[in-house]
Amino acid sequence: MRFNIYLLGIIVLLFGCKSENRNHEKEEIVEKQVQVDLNPNIHTSHIVEMFVWPGEYPTRPMCVAAQMYFEPFKDHPAIKLSDSLLQNEIFYFDELTEILLYLDDFPSTNFKYSLDNSPYSNRTGIINEWIKKLSEFYIDANVESFLNENKAFYNGARQEVLNNLPPKDFVKQMEEYYREKKIRYTIIPAPEMPTGGAYGYRGIGPYVYTPDGMLIYQIISASLPVEKDSISNKYEYFGFDNEKFILRNSYHEFGHAFVNTILDKNENKILLNRYENLFTPELQNVMGAQNYDNWFDCIAEHLVRLGEIRLAERSGNEKWAKELRKYHTKELNFIFLPQFEAKIKEYEQNDSFKSFEKFLPILLKELDYFDSEKIKSLIKKSTS
Repeated sequence: MRFNIYLLGIIVLLFGCKSENRNHEKEEIVEKQVQVDLNPNIHTSHIVEMFVWPGEYPTRPMCVAAQMYFEPFKDHPAIKLSDSLLQNEIFYFDELTEILLYLDDFPSTNFKYSLDNSPYSNRTGIINEWIKKLSEFYIDANVESFLNENKAFYNGARQEVLNNLPPKDFVKQMEEYYREKKIRYTIIPAPEMPTGGAYGYRGIGPYVYTPDGMLIYQIISASLPVEKDSISNKYEYFGFDNEKFILRNSYHEFGHAFVNTILDKNENKILLNRYENLFTPELQNVMGAQNYDNWFDCIAEHLVRLGEIRLAERSGNEKWAKELRKYHTKELNFIFLPQFEAKIKEYEQNDSFKSFEKFLPILLKELDYFDSEKIKSLIKKSTS
């Protein structure tokens, strides 16, 4: 009898192990999905930004509310230091935003992830000073209270993004195309994010280096105007109920985590800088109008937009790919796109290139086709 009980125990244990292994296998093959989070650090940074670069945002209720609520703190040391860092171009706003994602939530000033492997590892002194001031602003100006008072609006914005997420195979599409994996994809809706300029909406694509891999983000403003309902006098919509914008911005901002990290490597910077003479005054003018004021950003934006077009077409949406192709090339003057797109198809059809980076030298060689006269002619043709 003891032997039978012992034997039964072994059988149960074996089946238990097999079941556990099967469950583990199931966990391994579950597709990564895009997450949607609210983030007090990011919301705080946009509140500060509004007082560095004041403006009027009548269709952005949280911008208006923040301007009124935080007016008594417009001369806070956090705003003065942020103003100095940005106006003197010690940091760009996108960089400061990225740094905040390495932190625990305010008012903590502790780092959740080390800056050692980030592009900011040699600037920790000024970063720590800025973070301390921002944390003090969070406490002094009672940012937490503002976020709580407007919790319904923030939750509404988050829900609208959740209602308009990219398709379930979106992450798979991205990772198969660039032939590289990231560990987490997160959208952060920011209703207090100031908007303006040519687009009327904004997006930022920061990424965070961790010991386990890269976390990538898409921080987006509202893309639709928002007003209170005339009957209930409440907000029924929050500016994020825009499936097309969220999908396009997902391809774009998440795409930067694949493109910029490659271009930023020293060997690729050297390769890219060989063509810096192509950043002609005419090209500088059309790129500068979109806030891309250097050769690196010019090419990074070309490659990210190339990814948008190719992923749209490969997902079966040829109509959208055609629209993007026309918009980026004809309206925004990303003049290298047709040449890049013709060449990138070689990469798409050849699995021997283990990553997008392996194909980059071949793709950039297409720039040999251009000179200053060709660039001038293409820009003149698209603007006439």
